[in-house]
Amino acid sequence: MQEALRFQSVDAEPLDHADIVAKSRHLRRVTENAARGLSLTIRGLRKSFGDNEVLRGIDLHIPAGQFVAIVGRSGCGKSTLLRLIAGLDAPTAGSIAFGEEPRAQDVRVMFQEPRLLPWARVLSNVEVGLGRERSSADAQARAEHALVEVGLGDKRGQWPSVLSGGQKQRV
Repeated sequence: MQEALRFQSVDAEPLDHADIVAKSRHLRRVTENAARGLSLTIRGLRKSFGDNEVLRGIDLHIPAGQFVAIVGRSGCGKSTLLRLIAGLDAPTAGSIAFGEEPRAQDVRVMFQEPRLLPWARVLSNVEVGLGRERSSADAQARAEHALVEVGLGDKRGQWPSVLSGGQKQRV
């Protein structure tokens, strides 16, 4: 039974019953959160660059399903806050949680302007979004499936320069 219930890579250690129950509960929570949206809770968030403290003790709670705008003058820390939420940078202190979970490892960022690698074909650009998983055996299949899902399956071998703006955004 343990052989059949490996949740990680093929060469992962078999999971015992307690691990399987814990993984199942976690997956159920994640699925439920995804269905209703996630709240965002930030507590005591601080970010410094050397001696320059950019964010000091930020506390924020955004309930699930709510939209907010982060506004302020140039240089006040808006982009830094968003980079911390997205996991593109680490806070100096404090915590960020989505729902009841610490910041998710599968959070992705979609930039306003497409940021495609011009030297890589469309399929390779999609594989970059898989993060650490892109070296797995099924990475190419997952990337191809994602392209089909957004109507770009026939563009997999194209260079980004030939795509329209909307197509670039979907990649």
